[in-house]
Amino acid sequence: MNPLDILAGRLPGGTVSTDAAILRDRAIDSWALALLRRVRGDELPAPAAAVFPASTEEVATVLTWASETATAVIPRGGGSGVCGGAQADAGSVVLDLSRMDRVGPVDLASQTVDVQAGVRGDQLEEALAGPGLTVGHYPQSIGISTVGGWIAASSAGQASTGFGAIEDVLLGLTAVLPPGEILRCRPVPRSAAGPDLRRLLVGSEGTLAVITEATLACRARPAGWEWLAFGFPAFAALADALKAAVRAETGAAVIRGYDETDAQLSFGALGHADGCVGLVGFPDGLPGLQARKQAAAEALTRGGAADELGARYGEHWWEHRNDAVPTYARIMGPERAFGSGVIVDTVEVAGLWSAVPRLYEGIRGALAAHAQAVGCHLSHLYPSGSSLYFTFLVGGADDHDAADRYRAAWAAAARSCAAAGGTITHHHGVGRLKAGYLPGELGATGAGVLTRIKAALDPAGILNPAGLLHQARPLDQAGPLDQAGPLDQGSTRA
Repeated sequence: MNPLDILAGRLPGGTVSTDAAILRDRAIDSWALALLRRVRGDELPAPAAAVFPASTEEVATVLTWASETATAVIPRGGGSGVCGGAQADAGSVVLDLSRMDRVGPVDLASQTVDVQAGVRGDQLEEALAGPGLTVGHYPQSIGISTVGGWIAASSAGQASTGFGAIEDVLLGLTAVLPPGEILRCRPVPRSAAGPDLRRLLVGSEGTLAVITEATLACRARPAGWEWLAFGFPAFAALADALKAAVRAETGAAVIRGYDETDAQLSFGALGHADGCVGLVGFPDGLPGLQARKQAAAEALTRGGAADELGARYGEHWWEHRNDAVPTYARIMGPERAFGSGVIVDTVEVAGLWSAVPRLYEGIRGALAAHAQAVGCHLSHLYPSGSSLYFTFLVGGADDHDAADRYRAAWAAAARSCAAAGGTITHHHGVGRLKAGYLPGELGATGAGVLTRIKAALDPAGILNPAGLLHQARPLDQAGPLDQAGPLDQGSTRA
């Protein structure tokens, strides 16, 4: 009997699909190279089936079957990942969690919410609006990403400086391990009962378990936002001032800083001509709000702010903060807004404040050697350091040339990040894109520990087997970005 027929017989009708259009849509996520290959018509690895479970128990059924048949399973949320973390392997089964979209119950006394992993961020926030709550996790992809994806990729939202990243609001979770075992971590504010198994699965990218449910902490929903914006003559002054602002502990939930290129892209519509921009946002209704704003303004001014730009900069950013998601789809999707031979991507890293200047200069220079445009902003700030988010555009004579330049840009940026002591990813995760650079960051012992954890939890290696360490090589050796692929050699057309 066909193994897929056996699986279909164990699940409710309509759960398993082999429809060609559905399989094609779920074969890749939003990684720039995968999108480029698709629009070119290259033949990509296709899964054997897509499975749409509606409960934790149905996920357990799938993993039991996959363990019996040695079938690779690729967990998938919204497909919004930009690193190839949910890329299907030939003959695999894509486990699409989009039908696991239940929100609730909401515990008003504790200010928590139970959600299934397939709930999108916008659906979650809409459900919490009624009781006046928010999780406060606002990634740029909030309308197309899911709670399970946030946990699996170790996501951080745009208000993470004040509201925390996903690990800060994750109180409890349910996950399924091969061969169908269900792990339940009860929701508590903190526990010292052994190592934190919740934290083990944050950032695991579907390689250790399939996250199916979560309990998240909520807070009062802000009625609005109050903004400060200042101009700076140079990136160094901007970074120093924002460091002072985050250490002032003013209660600001959003602190962002844009270099000259990114400031022009983000605020050109307001007539912004030159210079860097620092942005600070406060939830409306904070006790002592005016004193808090004054303290932040003084910190920015002491740090070298040249002039005050007004609240309209913050209001403009808040209104348009997620516009880049559909724009990215137009650039890399079938419409190809910039034409063939163009790739747009992002490099998001993080480091201590002492390393931030080296990270900025080094990575910007590394990307600029291969890209036509490079911009950077600081978007997730801590008293000890910050993330740096680079956007770069690579243009070539054709798609083959652009792909070569893209790989070279990423390799140079990764080497520069390692040399400066940064981490190669702050909140996008690893995926296929950065797998070659992971051992260089973890070290031989760290990579060995992760490999042994994978072997213990998934001895048959069925969960996202090409993820994380599968293709990993040291930083000074060729990684997956340097290997020949459909855009380089032996390309076939569908």
